[in-house]
Amino acid sequence: MIGIGYHKRLRNWRDAAIRRAKYRPVYAHALVTAHMGGHLIADDHPGWARIEGALARARAGEPDAIDSIEREMLRMRDKHV
Repeated sequence: MIGIGYHKRLRNWRDAAIRRAKYRPVYAHALVTAHMGGHLIADDHPGWARIEGALARARAGEPDAIDSIEREMLRMRDKHV
């Protein structure tokens, strides 16, 4: 699994656990491992790059940047906007 980030691995195992009950212990283990490594919300999640870009725009005075940050945080929490 070298080269595959936490976000993609957790998403793949989650999907497998939903489809097949025998994968649920593996998914649970992957979650615990990610949490212990400080990656419960994976640091390679694509939303982080968008949040960092929005923060830079907010510092530059762009008024819509705060809305972008809020939208990305809601996406990371699986609340569709």
